[in-house]
Amino acid sequence: MGVRMRISCASLFLWEYDIYDIMEILLDAGIESVEFWAETPHFWMNRNDEIATAGLVEAISMMPGGCTVHAPIMDLNPSSYNDLVHEAAIKETLWSLELAKMLEARAVTIHPGKRTARRTPTNEDWDKFRRYLNTCKNKADELGINLSLENSMRDVSSMCSIPDEMEKILNEFPGLFFTFDVVHAFMDSPQTAILFIDLLGDRIINVHVGAPHDGKPHYPSHRVKKNMDAVLRKLKDSGYNGDLTIEIDDKVYPESLSRNDKVRELIEERKYLESIFET
Repeated sequence: MGVRMRISCASLFLWEYDIYDIMEILLDAGIESVEFWAETPHFWMNRNDEIATAGLVEAISMMPGGCTVHAPIMDLNPSSYNDLVHEAAIKETLWSLELAKMLEARAVTIHPGKRTARRTPTNEDWDKFRRYLNTCKNKADELGINLSLENSMRDVSSMCSIPDEMEKILNEFPGLFFTFDVVHAFMDSPQTAILFIDLLGDRIINVHVGAPHDGKPHYPSHRVKKNMDAVLRKLKDSGYNGDLTIEIDDKVYPESLSRNDKVRELIEERKYLESIFET
């Protein structure tokens, strides 16, 4: 037997449920950890309410494997031309670090910046991103929280979507970790995904697992196993023993999923991951 992975799931797959239901659904599927997205609607809409925050702490305590946190990223961009958007990205990440401390989270995942226009990022865009990282990393260190940067999907305006860009940033910020989104890398090429593991395997503390399908990301891996087997086995062989976070977008299904449907999908995804990492 290999190392037993900590299998987790991104809460946004269950966005329509309240936070207690989210935890119960995951537990019904045999998943004992959660990557809590701050923007999960039931919490996000009430996040300034002390009762809602206390309820979140109680809900997370239901999970034997605890949690990680995903910082707010919707409508935000650390490298935005708009200084108000740039400052909001910083403010929201600092808030999420405080939330993570309260939840005793293992790590907080953040997204890279991108150029506001659909053009290649400039030095000024990268400098703004570095200012964001410097401020947030200092706060994370102060709180004793692991800050982890996710690789972007490849696009003309994206940052840290290819291994050498991610490696350069991680080297500039010692102690900054890497959240490896397998699908984001795989949609560039399977070789890109493998290269991320070869170059940066020792910095990965969270992995977002899913598969591409019909040109879209975040499809369940167990439905297209042949696509993901090689990358996931490479990850296993590298000695990875952090979080394996199931990240599925329910919009990739042809019709709406019921609660029971989502439990079944999560069970199948968990079993698929266990078949690779526990043999």
